[in-house]
Amino acid sequence: MTFERNGQAQIMHILHPLGLRVTGEIDRSNRRVLARALRWATRIDDQDIRLDLGGLSFIDAAGLRLILATAAGLRPGRELILDPAPPAVRELLARLGWGLTAGQRLYVPQASRQDPAQ
Repeated sequence: MTFERNGQAQIMHILHPLGLRVTGEIDRSNRRVLARALRWATRIDDQDIRLDLGGLSFIDAAGLRLILATAAGLRPGRELILDPAPPAVRELLARLGWGLTAGQRLYVPQASRQDPAQ
């Protein structure tokens, strides 16, 4: 299933392993579609969620915050895995105080678990 396909972005769901493949650019024009896709991924199953961002050429800070809020809102024991994550995404994560573990799992700062809007 494809959530969005236009000149800017394509977001596809993946069932095994559970997740999304995001390519192109995510900005305010299509951020709502990313939000809908992330909600789908959190509701479809109780396993970890993989985000394949290897084809992502741009994501604005608000789009990345959507991903971070999703990670912070997952029940304990469930994680969001960014695999692969382009260097620009890693840099923006670091600037926002987040990071990736060696296994590409999104490190959720404890303060963000209480307030995902950070």
